[in-house]
Amino acid sequence: MSIIVVATTLMIIVKSPNIQVLSGMWAQAHYESLLMYGVVPCLLLVILGHHKLDALALGIGDWRFWLPASALYLAAAIPIMLIGANDQALNEYYQKTNVNWLRHVSTTLIYLLGWEYFFRGFLLAGLRKNLKEGAILLQMIPFTLLHLGKPDIEILSCILSGLIWGYICYRSRSFWPAFLMHAIVNFTMLFVANT
Repeated sequence: MSIIVVATTLMIIVKSPNIQVLSGMWAQAHYESLLMYGVVPCLLLVILGHHKLDALALGIGDWRFWLPASALYLAAAIPIMLIGANDQALNEYYQKTNVNWLRHVSTTLIYLLGWEYFFRGFLLAGLRKNLKEGAILLQMIPFTLLHLGKPDIEILSCILSGLIWGYICYRSRSFWPAFLMHAIVNFTMLFVANT
C-alpha cells in the first residue's frame, strides 16, 4: 500500500505546475524526473528491504528473454508508428522547429531513465511480491494516464505498450528493456515527424 501512496504523491509533485523541486538548468534538463521518478523511488525500495539488483529491477535481468522480446515489439511497433505518422495530431504534437538532436537525445534519455524506472522498476518491482502479475496491470494505469494531453492515438497505444513493456520487465526482472523500447519509440516518432 505504501508503494501506491508514494507513487501517487510523486506523480502529483512532478506534474503540479505549483510545485518545483529543482529549478533552472536542472529542471529544464529533466533531472527532476530522474530524481523524483528514479532516485527517490529506488531509495524507498531499499528502505523497504529490496537490496538486490533483481529486487530493485536495476540489473540486466534475463536479457536472453527481453532482448528478443523487445526486438519483436519494436519490429511490430515501428511500422505501425510509420503508418500512424500520417495522423495530423501526432505530426503537430511532435513537429519541432530547429530540433537540436544532441540536446533532445540527452534530455530525453535522462527523463526516460527516471520515468521508466518509476513504472517498470518502482511500481512493478515494489508491487510484485503482493500482487504478482497484477502489478503489470497496475503500473499500466498511471503510465497511460500520464500521457493525457498527447494525441488520442498515442494515449490508447499506451494501454497495450504499458502491458507489453510491463510483462517483459516483470518476466526479466529489469526495467532496462522498457527504457530501451521507450527511447527508440520516442526518437523514431520525433524523427518521422520532423523529416
